[in-house]
Amino acid sequence: MKLAPLLIAGLTACTPTVFDVPEVAERSANDISNCEDLGRVRGIPAVFGALKEIGLKDVRRAAKEKARDVGGNTIVFEPTPEGEVVLEVAAQVYSC
Repeated sequence: MKLAPLLIAGLTACTPTVFDVPEVAERSANDISNCEDLGRVRGIPAVFGALKEIGLKDVRRAAKEKARDVGGNTIVFEPTPEGEVVLEVAAQVYSC
């Protein structure tokens, strides 16, 4: 059991700590009426359990990077169910 803290620390060290992609704004579906739809992006969190929040932040960061790479500057994430294991994160990409 003494290895558990070391394992968590090791996994956390391998996960990016900067989750912001300033070129891509996160908005709600109500805020994109004058935007061009560029398609969808999807991602799967790399970690679950005790590190699930880090996994979700990282997959959202990766989705924003994909959005930026296809010319998008706005992203609308599908809602994630509260209290459930999230196996996939999906979002719509827009140019506004």
